[in-house]
Amino acid sequence: MKKYCVLLLAAAGCGSGLEEFPVAETAGVVLCEGKPVPFARVQFNPQAREGAKSANIGKPGFAFADAEGKFVLTTYHDGDGAIVGRHVVTAVPDPGNPCNCHSDDITPLMEVDVRADQENAFEVVIPPRAKGQKPAADPFADPE
Repeated sequence: MKKYCVLLLAAAGCGSGLEEFPVAETAGVVLCEGKPVPFARVQFNPQAREGAKSANIGKPGFAFADAEGKFVLTTYHDGDGAIVGRHVVTAVPDPGNPCNCHSDDITPLMEVDVRADQENAFEVVIPPRAKGQKPAADPFADPE
């Protein structure tokens, strides 16, 4: 009987283990050569805070842009935004919607500060492809 009580108490104290950092609504638009980039994948990667005592900095905010290139980030719950603090931003065009721009998941496009006390609306600009650079291959395309 004692064994079952200990198991119940241990289970009652268990949670998801995911520490939630404070977030703020974060949105924007993805552009290339001044035009919206439809269905781009956007990620805001939190950076370590100066003087932080922990390496745990929280999880990235993520979104897919809509047909007009507009996005609303999600970190923990749909549309909740990004963790408050400094972020490195990446955006990747949708291979199914070719445009004259190029980016990847690794190369930062910009650094931004997400703040709890202000509107967080950003223009994420993807640079044009270099001359001769081919568009990214669609990883979901049917190989023939």
